[in-house]
Amino acid sequence: MRSAIVDDVLFKLNIAMDFQEVYKDSDLNLKKLASLVGVSDTILNKIIKSYYGYGFRSYLNDVRIKKLIEWLKIETVKPNVEKCLKITGYKSRVTFYNAFKSKTDVSFKEYFKIQSESKNSIPIIFETVAYQEE
Repeated sequence: MRSAIVDDVLFKLNIAMDFQEVYKDSDLNLKKLASLVGVSDTILNKIIKSYYGYGFRSYLNDVRIKKLIEWLKIETVKPNVEKCLKITGYKSRVTFYNAFKSKTDVSFKEYFKIQSESKNSIPIIFETVAYQEE
């Protein structure tokens, strides 16, 4: 059973990530996030580990890549890597590529190949709308 304090910290953490989009901050670290959430970095790290099952760095990578994939699903053209770095908060291409592959099991390039193949194989169905004259 979780305590009200843990629930409060998780709520504030979700607000910081989902609405304030602090994951885009390339200098975000545990201490900075803990300060935003209003707890010590030790407490926040323990809560993240117990709730998500891994430490802060893995949690941050997970959030960043999930947010990028959500964005990519609605994007109509493949963005350049610089745009993806800005969206996710990564400073380094290598770190971005490694995190992407670690979280998706495919490289960034392979992801788009798979996406374009799946989009091309889906039949387009148009809904028929009856037109009534007045």
